[in-house]
Amino acid sequence: MAVSCQSVEETIAGILARRPVLGPVLNAFGPLLEARASLPETLKPLLESAGLRLPDMRGERASQGVPLLADESLKGIDAPLRAAAEVMLPLLAEQEAVKPYAAKLRGFFLGSGEPDGPAMPPLDALAESVLREDAPVLEKTAVGIGVPPEVLLFAFGFMLGPVLRALAAMRPGGDGKDAPWNAEGAWRQGYCPVCGSNPSIAYLERPVFEEKNAYLAGGGGKKHLHCSLCGTDWVFRRGACPSCGKEGNDVMEMLRESKNAQGERLDWCTKCKTYCPSVDLRERDTTPNLDALALGLLHLDMVAAKKGLHPINPSFWNTF
Repeated sequence: MAVSCQSVEETIAGILARRPVLGPVLNAFGPLLEARASLPETLKPLLESAGLRLPDMRGERASQGVPLLADESLKGIDAPLRAAAEVMLPLLAEQEAVKPYAAKLRGFFLGSGEPDGPAMPPLDALAESVLREDAPVLEKTAVGIGVPPEVLLFAFGFMLGPVLRALAAMRPGGDGKDAPWNAEGAWRQGYCPVCGSNPSIAYLERPVFEEKNAYLAGGGGKKHLHCSLCGTDWVFRRGACPSCGKEGNDVMEMLRESKNAQGERLDWCTKCKTYCPSVDLRERDTTPNLDALALGLLHLDMVAAKKGLHPINPSFWNTF
C-alpha cells in the first residue's frame, strides 16, 4: 500500500499550524484531495464488475519504459468515471478556474443539459487519450463542449485519478514495496510505471528493519517518486533527474528552508531546470499524506519560480 499514513485532513492541519498563510489554497483544494483519497474504495466494485484490472508487468516492455496502461483498452471504465464525477464535479465547481464551465462539464460527464457541438468521444476513449498524451483528442473534446483544454484536463484528472488509484490498489499486494516495478532495476523512468504520469512529490524512506531478523536493517534514504494521477509509488535513483534522466554528482541540487524544514525541500536539476517537491521521512515523526504535502510546499514553488525553475508536474497551484 502507499506510504501515506496521515489523512489529508491531518496533513493539512499540520501544514496550517506551521504556515497559516497557505490557508486559502489548502482550504480550496483540501476537499478535492479528501474526496480523491476516499473514492477508490467505493469504485473498486464497479471496476470488478467491468472486469478491469492492471495487466502484468513484462520485463522487456518495462526496460523500454512502457507503462502498464500505455496501450491497454479501458473499455468499461465509463461507469466508474461517472461515479467519480458525481462526487468530484460539485467540488470542482467551487474552483475559480472551473466555476464558469461547471454546467458544461456536468453536461458532458453526467449527460445533463443540452448537447452542444459535434459528437463527443466516450469517456473510456478520453481516458485513453489522456494516458497516451493524445492532445488532439483532448483539444477536440474541449472545443466541442466549450471548455478550455487545460480546464478539461484539470477536472478530468480529478475523476480519472480515483479510478486509477482503485485499479492500482486492486492488484495483489497493492502498489507497495513488493510491486514488480520496485524490483531492483525493473523500472528506471522518472514517470509512473502504471499510468505514465509525472510525479507530484518524492520521498526518502525511513530506516527499514527486517521483521524476521532484527539484525538485518537498512539505513533508509531510498528515494521514491509518487504519481500525481494514480498515486503509485516507485523507486528512483537519488542522483538522477526524473525529467531529463541525467545523473551524476553535479546534476541534482536541493532547495529548502534553513530552519524547521522537517525534511521538506525541492530537488532541482541543474541541467533541465525542472524540480520535484520532496520530503525526507527520516526527519519527521509522522508520515504525511503525500498529495496534501505536495500542495503544502507552495512556498517553495514560489521560490523556485523566482529562480527560473519549472515544476515537473505543472498544476494550477504551482505555475505563476
